[in-house]
Amino acid sequence: MNKPHPAIYLVYLVFCLGTSSLSAQPAPIPGQVLIELQPHVHPDDFLRIWNLGRSPSETLSWKKNLSPSFNIHLFKIGMPENTPLSLPENLQDLEAVLAAQWDYELRFNAVPDDPDYPSQWSLPHVGAEQAWDQTTGGLSAQGDTLVVAILDAGFDVYHYDLAPNIWRNRQEIPNDGLDNDANGYTDDTLGWNFADDSTEHPADLHGTSVAGIIGAAGNNNKGISGMNWNIKMMLLTTQTVSQVVEAYSYILDQRWRYQESNGEMGALVVATNASFGVAGVFCSQQPIWGAMYDRLGQAGILTAAAASNEPVNIDETGDMPASCPSPFLITVLETGYQDQKDPSSAFGPLSVDMGAPGTGILTTQPNNKYGNFHGTSASAPHVCGAIALLFSNPCPQFAEDIIRSPQQSALVVRSALLQGVAPVESLDGLTLTGGRLDVAESMQVLEQQCWEEAPDVLKILRIFPNPAIEGVEVEFQCKPEEEIHYRVIDMIGQTVLENQLPASPWPVRHLYIPLGALSGGYYLIALRDGSHHVSKAFFLQ
Repeated sequence: MNKPHPAIYLVYLVFCLGTSSLSAQPAPIPGQVLIELQPHVHPDDFLRIWNLGRSPSETLSWKKNLSPSFNIHLFKIGMPENTPLSLPENLQDLEAVLAAQWDYELRFNAVPDDPDYPSQWSLPHVGAEQAWDQTTGGLSAQGDTLVVAILDAGFDVYHYDLAPNIWRNRQEIPNDGLDNDANGYTDDTLGWNFADDSTEHPADLHGTSVAGIIGAAGNNNKGISGMNWNIKMMLLTTQTVSQVVEAYSYILDQRWRYQESNGEMGALVVATNASFGVAGVFCSQQPIWGAMYDRLGQAGILTAAAASNEPVNIDETGDMPASCPSPFLITVLETGYQDQKDPSSAFGPLSVDMGAPGTGILTTQPNNKYGNFHGTSASAPHVCGAIALLFSNPCPQFAEDIIRSPQQSALVVRSALLQGVAPVESLDGLTLTGGRLDVAESMQVLEQQCWEEAPDVLKILRIFPNPAIEGVEVEFQCKPEEEIHYRVIDMIGQTVLENQLPASPWPVRHLYIPLGALSGGYYLIALRDGSHHVSKAFFLQ
């Protein structure tokens, strides 16, 4: 992200809202509102009912279907200058509407400097060299090609250190003017430019820099190496919240296609990078955008998100998407050479998971150049790259789970990242873990879980966080290939939630249970396999 801006941060396009002030609030895009309709509601039927008898300032017109899978649409308002700010709240009162929110411009965070900076200090600092002894990325242990989706302002697709690692849609014939894979996008061979509805990406400095940290080709005698030497990067140019939602829907469609076709179509996306956001806004104010992270996670996709470059506690001020409570979102603040938090970086003991290097990061720039990149925009791709690297670890059981139990595999990687952080005293109280990214240690956590002997009995290892807020993660051991039944029980013995987990080859497993519908108090988590039953208490705030 760029250095402090009062409102929307880390942008490719410069969208200033006035005099800089940490308390200033961002302004929505005039006249644009996102609406998620009930699955059975057609936008024409909704408009017919809404517009009846409305004043011109509240009349809506349909602009674009952002996500056919979730019935999310972008609408335009007749007289944007007179639109009441309470419009999304009024829309959400309707039975036909699941959620509604304003559209916003995004800010992308950082401008590189010091082009002659001689080395990539950050990769050995976070343990990449030790992790590379196990894997250099790009393939799962079963040989599936791993993909990272990058949403940013644009990319130099011809940079000779990026071009070998750019994802190409194998189901699309280049430049034939046809939508060969019938996904709604014609000739999307190199991802998609959602800002211009185009196949061409602008060669933006910010996005090109982010891509280099994640996946500049390694060991090729050119320039630098990314965290992954051979990862495939799906490039998605975005400038607004509505475009981000549409891009996430595109990513989900590609992952679903891969799952349903046994790898013949689509892409095995395992991570997305969000070096962008809207400062001063809470997840509850952006329900459509915020909900996409759980949807991505359920498909097996984790997101690394940059906290804003403003020295504020985002638990108190809000920050999108960094302050969203999704267990599939890992939020990052910026650390420097000595692991200290950068003075301009935001923090948050509940919302920010860890620190990662973001100072003086040598990376790719347009036109086959290299230069330094700063800010939390440089920190997030370190974590995003680490996510992808962990997905390529050599554990065969885990590689099976990536396909068989995608949500489980995402939680396993998230847990390894959080458990593996290097403790940093100065980050204690500023982040959830009190530590900085250490991909080598996280790789060891993952491998230890993989190769340890199968347990004889079912056992709950930990419940995290406890006290819980929005949800709880349960780490437990069980015999491989056992189906697990779980229940949440209140203090009078009533079962308030229950479900079944499918069999998995993984001896240490992770279960995330959302608890937003429950009131505060003490509860029990109860697990049962074919012959054992265990339970453990936790407190919900």
